[in-house]
Amino acid sequence: MDAAGGGGEEVFVNYAQIEEYFNNMALEGLSAQERMDGIVSQIISLLPAPFVPAPDDDDSDDSDDDHFSLTSSDSEDTAADAAAADRPAVQDGDGQDHISRLPDDLLSNIISRLPTKEAARTTVLSTRWRCVWAATPLLVDDAHLRAADGPRHFHAVRAVSRCVAAHPGPVRAVRFTRTSFYRQEYALERLIASLAAKKIQDLILFNRPWPLDMPLPDSILGCASLTRLYIGVWRWRFPDTTALRPAFPNLEELGLFHSIIEDREVDALLAHCPKLKILSFAIAYISSSILRIKSSSLRAVMEWGCSFDEIIVEDAPCLERLLLQSIFDRRPVKIAHAPRLEVLGYLDLQLHALEIGGVVIRAGMNVRASAILPSLKILAVKVRLSHNMEVKMLHTLLRCFPRLETLHIMSIQSTSPDGVHSAEFWESQSSCDCLESHLKTLVLHGFQGLNCELLFLGYILKNGKVLKTLGMVYRDSDDVVSEAGRMSCSVGEGDAPSGGSSGSDDVVVEGGPVSGSAGEGNVSSGGSTGSHDVVMEGGPVSGSVSEGDAPSGGGTGSDVIYVCPASPSWSFQNAIDLSVEDPFCVLRRARAWRASRAEA
Repeated sequence: MDAAGGGGEEVFVNYAQIEEYFNNMALEGLSAQERMDGIVSQIISLLPAPFVPAPDDDDSDDSDDDHFSLTSSDSEDTAADAAAADRPAVQDGDGQDHISRLPDDLLSNIISRLPTKEAARTTVLSTRWRCVWAATPLLVDDAHLRAADGPRHFHAVRAVSRCVAAHPGPVRAVRFTRTSFYRQEYALERLIASLAAKKIQDLILFNRPWPLDMPLPDSILGCASLTRLYIGVWRWRFPDTTALRPAFPNLEELGLFHSIIEDREVDALLAHCPKLKILSFAIAYISSSILRIKSSSLRAVMEWGCSFDEIIVEDAPCLERLLLQSIFDRRPVKIAHAPRLEVLGYLDLQLHALEIGGVVIRAGMNVRASAILPSLKILAVKVRLSHNMEVKMLHTLLRCFPRLETLHIMSIQSTSPDGVHSAEFWESQSSCDCLESHLKTLVLHGFQGLNCELLFLGYILKNGKVLKTLGMVYRDSDDVVSEAGRMSCSVGEGDAPSGGSSGSDDVVVEGGPVSGSAGEGNVSSGGSTGSHDVVMEGGPVSGSVSEGDAPSGGGTGSDVIYVCPASPSWSFQNAIDLSVEDPFCVLRRARAWRASRAEA
């Protein structure tokens, strides 16, 4: 696998091989360290946002003492009071300090939102504020403790240690993303031990190479209070101590970035995290190994640009999301036991071989009961709709998920079409359970209006009896349909609606002209009672479906399918954020439109 995250297929089993690979690449321009710094910057962008934004570098001339002094003394208070006495009285208001009269918990909340240095400086305001600072959980970010790259780059461990030692209260979070720990191993070991004693809850620990092969301190296993842990660019051999008590009894979120991992270490790690809910890997390297998920607590697993040979959900009774951003080689994705799995994607039909309940899903197969996953509600698929086997596989997948409610199709343009006869294929296919009673939303990503795309869309419109929303995402654009805008490449010129059915559905496009159709005669032809009437609403329609019919009104029992613009929301953080209902896209204006229709 390519260490830079794209373009090659080098396989790494240790950091020495990665370093050699980068050194060889250095002959092509950038140095090995510059290349690695670029990768680290990329994966750091995937991390959760800091609690407090990094300050500007305007104070780059401050001294170390000014940056890192987080305590105060009585003399400081006296000097501050004297300075205040010399200042003229405030003219506005009654001149009283109303802020200091706020409750302690509110003042603590205010202080926690300041950069660490500024929060500590509140102690010189008065003894009242010093008590508040002492009770405020400490948030330390190395971005706040140095002004710019330079000599201080190598003193951040000492600075954070001073912060932790000086603060009498608990430590809530520490974030290292800009520090090299080279030649600071002992200081880091002591710091992590002190964080464990301070009951740290949130730790982000990224090493800024060079060198790459830095060992993660064993003292991190003593941080039993952790609820969230992200580590990156470390050599970590998690001890196989399954029989011992959990190392992380409270950990709920774990991210391993740019790490070399063995499957036995993942097994041991999961055994030591009985409350783990979210597990994520980014640019992780595993050679001839398997990511095996066996956990009674996990709710979301994310694989982002890794080199796993196989992904096996062996026993995950609470798993709700299995999310994949796979690259390079083809690999099996096996789901043995995940009875609550609701979100799956992006399933790449070129890269992934899906297995459910021990049954390998093959294109065109008769789906057995053991290969059906009734819990799945959202499926995202990358598919070449011009490719014969992938089209057949897509149809087979729809039969594996009978209660599917939302289907995302990322249409991949094939460079070598194999001459698939899509029209004959889709016309010959019968409906399936999810189309009959559950599929409410279809989202087309990268839609270009190609004939193969329109044929698939026609099949869904014809058979999707409860379909309510059709979302569109243009290639290289977030907007497909906008108010007073255009939608090009529309569907099935002239053949929908067929009319005559009071139970037909209307597809409504609001806001502007629609032009540039393809695939004439392929959508909802025929007059079955389950067909959809496609109606474009809100402006002139040129060369598109149901020209001149907007809106027809239909029968009193007709349903409406709303064609709406969709904005991609696929990102690492949305994938693992359980509060995000659909991590693949946001349908815009659909809810507001429906509300306005209901009021009307």
